[in-house]
Amino acid sequence: MPRLRTAAPALLLAALLLGCDSASDEPEGLAKVLDTCEARTADSLKAFTDKLKADQFFDLSADGDTLRVVTPAPMSNAVTRSEALNAAQCVFREAGADPRLAEQLGVPATGEQRARWKGYAGTWESDDQRGYRARVVAEH
Repeated sequence: MPRLRTAAPALLLAALLLGCDSASDEPEGLAKVLDTCEARTADSLKAFTDKLKADQFFDLSADGDTLRVVTPAPMSNAVTRSEALNAAQCVFREAGADPRLAEQLGVPATGEQRARWKGYAGTWESDDQRGYRARVVAEH
């Protein structure tokens, strides 16, 4: 038994160090955010339609610094608008925005809305002609 008692503090220290990875405090890269949110959107779409694909809602810039969420056609479809909002909320949450900000994305407002948080800036807007749109940009 003495070995167990001497090993326990070392195991506890290792677990604490692994749990305190400094990278976990940093925002996720937008490519990882895209992967996560595209998968969630695909799962959600399965329940409503087979006419829309998750990748129709997202656009990642070539440099990986801007992730856009758009409402694909048909924009008048309530499911499409709802899924675009859900996709945008996912992107904001996964990029580290305060959960209250992600919920605020669905509150009707006039014109483009803006917010900033650690490492990112976000914008969002909804109108009848262009549907729901959001953008998250990594700040350097």
